[in-house]
Amino acid sequence: MPFTGQCHCGGVRYRITGEAIGVIVCHCRDCQQMHGNANAMLAAPKDSVLLDAAETLTWYESSPSAERGFCTRCGGRLFKRPRQGDRLLVSAGTIDPPTGMKTIRNVWVESKGDWYESPG
Repeated sequence: MPFTGQCHCGGVRYRITGEAIGVIVCHCRDCQQMHGNANAMLAAPKDSVLLDAAETLTWYESSPSAERGFCTRCGGRLFKRPRQGDRLLVSAGTIDPPTGMKTIRNVWVESKGDWYESPG
């Protein structure tokens, strides 16, 4: 702590200064379509994710319950912002290593792609 991270091109850079919980891996169809596979996300308090660069960050409504944030230059998918609750989900692959975090849960496994084995 704090964690730092960015999109592929560096147009969006951020810091996470609050207590983050472990990584949640989502296997839902939305994540498959947006990320090409399951998406690993770190949950952090919304007010602890600070943007150091955001000129290429844009948000869109991905469902009635959430918005997604991505870089308009490189297409990097960085954030999921649920409308309810106080957490922001940060794509774990965009966090600078080492994170020291572990996967704590797999969700929507029943929707996983048929090209990979179900996680333990």
